[in-house]
Amino acid sequence: MSFSSMVKDELFNFYDNSRHCNIAELSAVLITCGDFAYGDSGIYIKVQTENKYAALKCYNLIKKLFQCDCEVFIRRSLGNRKNKTYFVAVFKQKAVFNILNATGIIDNNIAEKKISSVIIGSICCKRAFIRGAFIAIGSLCNPERNYHLEFVETSFKLATELRNVINSFSIESKVVKRKNHYVIYIKEGEQIVELLNVMSAHKALMDLENVRIIKDVRNNVNRIVNCETANLNKVVLASIKQREEIEYIENTVGLSYLPKQLREVALLRLRYPDFSLKELGEMLAPPVGKSGINHRLKKIISIAENLREEIL
Repeated sequence: MSFSSMVKDELFNFYDNSRHCNIAELSAVLITCGDFAYGDSGIYIKVQTENKYAALKCYNLIKKLFQCDCEVFIRRSLGNRKNKTYFVAVFKQKAVFNILNATGIIDNNIAEKKISSVIIGSICCKRAFIRGAFIAIGSLCNPERNYHLEFVETSFKLATELRNVINSFSIESKVVKRKNHYVIYIKEGEQIVELLNVMSAHKALMDLENVRIIKDVRNNVNRIVNCETANLNKVVLASIKQREEIEYIENTVGLSYLPKQLREVALLRLRYPDFSLKELGEMLAPPVGKSGINHRLKKIISIAENLREEIL
């Protein structure tokens, strides 16, 4: 099961105790997945989706809230029997109007896909609405690979309205067009955690936080290793440069050309090429600090460069 499916499974099994919150959640599913068409007997509700969580949630909420019968169909794809399309339909006129009125979808006997400000008038109902929208049209990447949560909507107006509802929780979601759809997306791990909390997906929240902690530790270790590697490379390159200059002096004028203090350091560097400046300094009598050794080696390099200029 994908991480996204695990989140939807958790949200599917979450039912609020408040009727108005359940209605807000149902409203989100109907608006994003539903069709409200007119037949011979009048208007009817049809939800058609390949998302089993959205279909079952819609069915369960309608039964729970309105105690009316729903027609349920499952159609398998001819090419791939594993692919299923779920249909949930309500035809009885009284039930249809009760549902559409309660969810704020119908106005003056006209059904319209819009987010009713009355339905999401309270904080808890906004949370429920976002939960229903995620079950219906949301997805979440495996956080071990990438932080990316999105809702895919066909209507720019609805996508913008849903983004505004999400952003009312101090979350910075954005809308972008992708082919014929509009995507509300969040790419920050901390913001995704906040949205999971808003939707009451607490188990998924903890799982994502665990992944974030592990990734942070891994990144910190990598940074430390990279830093130490860079420092080691710097030390090695510096040591090579120092030995080359010392050998140049030795091959041209001899190390006796150097003052005693510099000659001692030069000999130690040639004998111990892998030692750090601190280790070289501790071998002198009296011991010399790291900065002192570094200063003497720089003077040796300067002398070598001057010799090259004189020879040229």
